[in-house]
Amino acid sequence: MMKLKFQVLFFLIISISIFAFPTHSEADSHRYIALHDRVLTFEKNEVRLVNAQMVVPFEKMARYLYADIVKTKDLITITKNNTSITYNLLTNETTVNQTVIMNNAVQMIDNVPYISIRFLGESTGFKVDYLSTFLTARLYSDKHPHLSNSEFILKVKASKPAIPAPKPISTAPTRKPIVYLTFDDGPNRYTTEHLRILKEYKVKGTFFFVGNQISSYKSVTKQAFSEGHYLGLHSMSHERKKVYETPQAFLEEMNQVNGLIKNLTGHTSALVRAPYGSKPYVTPSMRKLLKDQGYKLWDWDVDTQDWQIQEANFQQILANVKAGVEKARLAKDQHIVVLLHDRVQTTKALPGIITWLQKQGYSIQPYNPSLHVTQNFWHDKKL
Repeated sequence: MMKLKFQVLFFLIISISIFAFPTHSEADSHRYIALHDRVLTFEKNEVRLVNAQMVVPFEKMARYLYADIVKTKDLITITKNNTSITYNLLTNETTVNQTVIMNNAVQMIDNVPYISIRFLGESTGFKVDYLSTFLTARLYSDKHPHLSNSEFILKVKASKPAIPAPKPISTAPTRKPIVYLTFDDGPNRYTTEHLRILKEYKVKGTFFFVGNQISSYKSVTKQAFSEGHYLGLHSMSHERKKVYETPQAFLEEMNQVNGLIKNLTGHTSALVRAPYGSKPYVTPSMRKLLKDQGYKLWDWDVDTQDWQIQEANFQQILANVKAGVEKARLAKDQHIVVLLHDRVQTTKALPGIITWLQKQGYSIQPYNPSLHVTQNFWHDKKL
C-alpha cells in the first residue's frame, strides 16, 4: 500500500511538471537554470523544452547540486538529501529510492540522459519556480540563504549582460591541473597589494577573511568581491579557544563573518576555512552543522609555510610552491589548493609564484561554488 502511494505521489509530481512551464519551440532564445542566487552555466541548447517540460543533462545538473554520483555500465544513480534517483540505460526505467516511476522522468537525448528540472529539484528537497521574464527555472532551499524571486530578478536585470552567455564546461582534465591561490587572515593592508598583483597578472584568487578585520577594511572587502575574487569565511575572531569552544560557537563564528560580507557585497559565501586547519579541530558535530547550513569546507594541498618565513627569505615561499604543486601533480591531483597568507613576505613572492605557474601551464582559478571540489583533511565528500 505504501509503495502504491509512493508511485502515485511521484506520478502527480511528474504530471504537474508537464504543465509547469509555458511551451516554447526549440528555436526560442536560451533557457536558463538558477540555483539559489546564481545562474548556472550550460552550453548552447543544453537546457531544452521537451513536451512542455524544461529538461537538463541529468549528470551535469547533479554535479551542480553537489549530489553523490555512482555510475556503472548500465546505471546512473545520484543521491541528494536522502533521495536516490536511478536511471537504467538498458530499460529506460527511472526509480526513486528503488521505486519505479511510471512516467519517464529521465530520457535519452542525443545519447545523453536528461531529467525534468522540476522533478529533480522537488524530489531532492528544493523548491522550483519558473521566472518567465528570463525563461529561467530557479531552484532554492530555505536551508540555504537566498534572495527572494523579486530580489533575484532585480539582480539579474542589474547585471551586464543580464544573463551570462553560456560557456562550455569541459569535464576532461586540462593539460595541467587547476591551481587555486588562497589567502588567509585578511583583509589587511597586504590584501590590497595582493589584489593589485592579481589584477596585473589577470588571475583571480580566493580570500578567506576574518570578520573582526572587515570593519577596518570595508573598501578592500568590496574591491576583492567586485574584481571577481571569491570571498571565503575564516571565522570572526581567529581565536582558537573561542572558535572551537562548542559546535554552535564554531558555526556562529562563520555565520557572523558571512553576514558582514553580505552586508558589504550583497552576496553570501558558501566556503569555510577553519583557522589552523580542520584537523583535528573541526569535530563531527561541527561538520554536521556546516552541512546543515549548506557550507563547504576547504583545507589545502600545498602549505607554503609563508607565515613563518622571514621577508628577506621570501624566495623560499616560491620554492615551497614549486615543490608542493609538482608533488600534487605527480599524485594525479587535478585541483591543487595552495595556502598563502596576506603578509608582506607573501606579497614579495606572489609575482614569482604566478609567473612560474603560468609558464608551467597551470590554470589559476578562484573557487567556484557551482563546480565544488572536495578539499578537506577529513575527506568528507559532503563538504
